[in-house]
Amino acid sequence: MIVVKIGGSIQKEKQDYDLILEKIRKYQEKEDRVIVIVSAIKNATNELIEASTNHERSTEIVSNLIDRHFALLSDLAEGKAFEEGFQQLSKIADDLAKAAWSVKVLEETTPKIRDYIVSFGERMASILMASFLKSNGLDASAVTEPPLVTDSSYGEANVLLEETKDNVTKILERVRSKLVILPGFIGRTTEGKFTTVGRGGSDYSATVIAKALGVKTVRLITEVPGIMTGDPRKFRNAKTIPRLSLEEAVELSQLGAKRLHPRTFDPLFGTDIKVVVEGLYEEGYTEVVGLCTAQDVLKGIATVDNLKLVDIESSRMVGRIGSAAAILSEAQKANVNIVAMSQPASETSIQLVVNSNDAGKLVDRLGELRSLVTDVEVRDVGAVSVVGCGLQRPEVSSKVIASASGFNPLSISRGMKRVSLTFIAEKEVSDRLAQELHEVVVKWTS
Repeated sequence: MIVVKIGGSIQKEKQDYDLILEKIRKYQEKEDRVIVIVSAIKNATNELIEASTNHERSTEIVSNLIDRHFALLSDLAEGKAFEEGFQQLSKIADDLAKAAWSVKVLEETTPKIRDYIVSFGERMASILMASFLKSNGLDASAVTEPPLVTDSSYGEANVLLEETKDNVTKILERVRSKLVILPGFIGRTTEGKFTTVGRGGSDYSATVIAKALGVKTVRLITEVPGIMTGDPRKFRNAKTIPRLSLEEAVELSQLGAKRLHPRTFDPLFGTDIKVVVEGLYEEGYTEVVGLCTAQDVLKGIATVDNLKLVDIESSRMVGRIGSAAAILSEAQKANVNIVAMSQPASETSIQLVVNSNDAGKLVDRLGELRSLVTDVEVRDVGAVSVVGCGLQRPEVSSKVIASASGFNPLSISRGMKRVSLTFIAEKEVSDRLAQELHEVVVKWTS
């Protein structure tokens, strides 16, 4: 058995599905059953989120999305496969239309309602995929019920592993097809309420289900050939990373590389499960397996733009217990996420890095601490992170830091298990710093 996840960005038109068919046929030659986890088709999740919040246009948005699914079904399937898919899709579409109408009439959306509406994306996608595969002679069945069992933290639900294992096992006992299509990203509480596990959650769904079933290989099919050393739109010589350790993969996903769900690789710790991230349109893949080894050096780079550094200075903070807590409390009250922070041993300043849109709110809140804070300065910055197990070794980390020193970074911090280094630098030099450090990474990976 193998688990295969199909990303939403590669479910746009029939040509995409034809390429998907080639891959699935190849997997079927070697496996008795293939569990396919699907994301919603391209842009569907964004449209459903808008439908749940734009009360005036909710029915219009949903109607257009439903029409798009039926049009795609007409391109993908014919004969009995089309008829069965049409019936399934009609029922799901009717439920979605009713939900959109309710949102429009009530002019109210709760996190629970939002998750219910958003869940239709993956459920409809599973019908399209199964109908296409059946139309091409494969033994496939769509399951529109969520495979994951979660708590009730709507929008970012936590998976209950044992309950999920029982649920998926029951589904596979009931559905005997060799190809079982399951919706990713969505779950259900023990009370039966729909939930979602966060954007990019279909990758996470795939690894959770693999762990629950004891499957040894997960394949994540995307639009690019594996995980790259850097964003190819920014780094012309970016190339596919052959292998990542779990620690490296977690850091890269947390930093936003490849838009993977931050928890995608969490289920793999303590197992021998291998994840293969591969491209649909180009040959190439990245294997994620095992922990750091002595052969691992530097693997990749990630950048975060649109940041501001809020530099808070005051001699009144020195030796004063609770001064940092007071500042962070004001950030919490302003609903501002702290991207990075640092403080010297002298305790005379605290630097907080936040999203640019949040800086003004934070500065306004810090005005409440006049007795503690005497000076606040805000500047545009960028974050550049280098990832690789080799950073645990001084001979590697020292060379990375030396390469960055010429750009006078404002702060340096280490990530989990010391497999990443993040540099905060002035915006006008952060792009050049990123290019310099990517060259360092590429030399180590050559």
